[in-house]
Amino acid sequence: MSPTLNPSAHETGEEDYVVVRAWRPGNILGSRGTVKTLERGDVITFWKPHKPEELSIKRIIATEGDTVYPQRGYALDPQLRKERLWGFPDGIPDVDEDAVSAGEEELGKVVVPYGHVWVEGDNWRNSYDSRDFGPISKGLVIGKATWIWRSWMQVIRVGDARDQRDKNRWSKVLEGEAEVPTRLLS
Repeated sequence: MSPTLNPSAHETGEEDYVVVRAWRPGNILGSRGTVKTLERGDVITFWKPHKPEELSIKRIIATEGDTVYPQRGYALDPQLRKERLWGFPDGIPDVDEDAVSAGEEELGKVVVPYGHVWVEGDNWRNSYDSRDFGPISKGLVIGKATWIWRSWMQVIRVGDARDQRDKNRWSKVLEGEAEVPTRLLS
């Protein structure tokens, strides 16, 4: 998550401590100060989907219903798309072979499913994130990072220290609206 977290870790070895506020699904703010919403730009901690015994910290790039066009990763690999599991919430729509539009699937397009978020690290050169493992379920989210503790005299709010010159390296996001799947409404 460098440069937002640990910006000088490679040069000095100094690491940041992060204050995390617990996340619980629901409305705006719950009892005892728990965060109730997840929004684009939030830095969150979550259980890694590929290593469930480890925690990770990344920035939310897209929320449910948004369309993501990643610059790299599984969504751009035609072989992986052929081998994927049907009905898996990876954001790539299942193809109906009998449909009129069959075979017109757009390579590199991912729609974040209901109940999921798309996360990416601030260091685009070296980050294992949703570009590699897909959208993550909100059920894996532990909390939202709110403060960075660098030293006894330096406590700052979590912000966005990404270099704007690297903006063309980030995934492109088209904001959308999440629809609750009809099978969950009945």
